[in-house]
Amino acid sequence: MNGMGGLSAAARRWGLGFLALLLLTAGCSRQATPTPTPAATPLPPVAVNAAATASASGQVTPVRDAELSFAVAGRVESVSVAVNDEAAAGTVLIELEAAAAEASLAQAQAALLRAQAHLNELRSGPRPQEIAAAEARLAAAQAHLAQLMEGSRPEDIAAAEANLAAAQARYDALYAEPNAAVVAAAWAEVQQARATLERLRHPATASEIAEAEAQVKSAQAELELLAAGARAEAVAAAEAAVAEAEATVQRAEADLAGFQLRAPFTGTVTALEVSPGEMVQVGEVVLVLADLSQMQVELTDLSERAVARVGVGQPAVVFVEALGVEIPGRVARVAPRAAVIGGDVVYPVIIELEQQPPGLRWGMSVDVEISVE
Repeated sequence: MNGMGGLSAAARRWGLGFLALLLLTAGCSRQATPTPTPAATPLPPVAVNAAATASASGQVTPVRDAELSFAVAGRVESVSVAVNDEAAAGTVLIELEAAAAEASLAQAQAALLRAQAHLNELRSGPRPQEIAAAEARLAAAQAHLAQLMEGSRPEDIAAAEANLAAAQARYDALYAEPNAAVVAAAWAEVQQARATLERLRHPATASEIAEAEAQVKSAQAELELLAAGARAEAVAAAEAAVAEAEATVQRAEADLAGFQLRAPFTGTVTALEVSPGEMVQVGEVVLVLADLSQMQVELTDLSERAVARVGVGQPAVVFVEALGVEIPGRVARVAPRAAVIGGDVVYPVIIELEQQPPGLRWGMSVDVEISVE
């Protein structure tokens, strides 16, 4: 046999030991003159054959749903819907008692009407009747002043004396008249004629003339004010009052609207928590509305290890266990922030369904395979 195959076991052991000694001696001699160790070269990353899909589970949810509540507290007056009813957008679903809010709105509307009427009056200026009345008052004041300034003419005094005598004669002739009203009228005529004569016999004093002049000035100022119309400042103040009244009406309308719960979109009533006569508090959920015509899938356990491979637009297959059907879909949204469920870090993901089979309901459990290639 060649090599050490023909040697005995002892000889082979001796030969191996001698060979080891030679190698050790050679190693020691090399250590005497060490050579620099070359720098390590980074190795390229090892390619990992990732899985072609990411798996997760979730549940069916509506694309749009809302938990509705009131912004005010109150007692329920009426409920217009029941569970499973369809409600169009804007439909009144629930109303609270709102007598006080209605009264406040009526007061605000009345105040607005008054403010608008005042503004219209200022803008339109004085009416012809008001101008005519002011002119008549001025003319009368001017005539009275002129009469006081002119004094009493002899012919005026003579006419007044004659008028008094005639009135006295008529009264004397009617004194025995059984009709008391006729006698009283005749006596009043006598008194008026006597007063006129006394005024003519005694000229006006300086104070009477001054008073008459003041009346003329007052009537003249009133006429000029009417003719000039409203000042710009007055119109501006009236406009501001109208704007303030309009804002008050808007606030009152908004307050009243808060006593009505309206459907924010067309959907189905899926939960109703109150009845007429019950009290509700601010923010208390009283009704749930959902658009069940369009459903989606919300994944609840996609891990942080898998989310890095998932992106918007990737195709997915949704298996609905309750119906035993598979539905094609696509990733519509990936949450940017993780959620912690049962101690596990997961990322919510929304899957848009391309089909909606009959019988698909809110809350059904699903298993999803997302193609991540």
